[in-house]
Amino acid sequence: MIFGKKKTGLRKEYDRALVFQIDKAKIDWDTARNSEAALLDGQVNLRLIQAQTALARAKFNYLYREARRRKTVGHMQTHVLKTDRI
Repeated sequence: MIFGKKKTGLRKEYDRALVFQIDKAKIDWDTARNSEAALLDGQVNLRLIQAQTALARAKFNYLYREARRRKTVGHMQTHVLKTDRI
């Protein structure tokens, strides 16, 4: 290259960030599902809790599909293996 280093690691860096975001989204989704199950009998707005759970699931599904589209290779944690089919 004439003007500096070739940026070969940029895709790998973004793939690592994507895998990190997927892990975080999965944990958020699991937390939302557990909260929804725990708060079903309480005096809270059930639709709000269900909407938050649906949003967390949609975020996880979007990130997961994006990783599959990009053919990103990452680690597979046990909490990801136990999910329902998407």
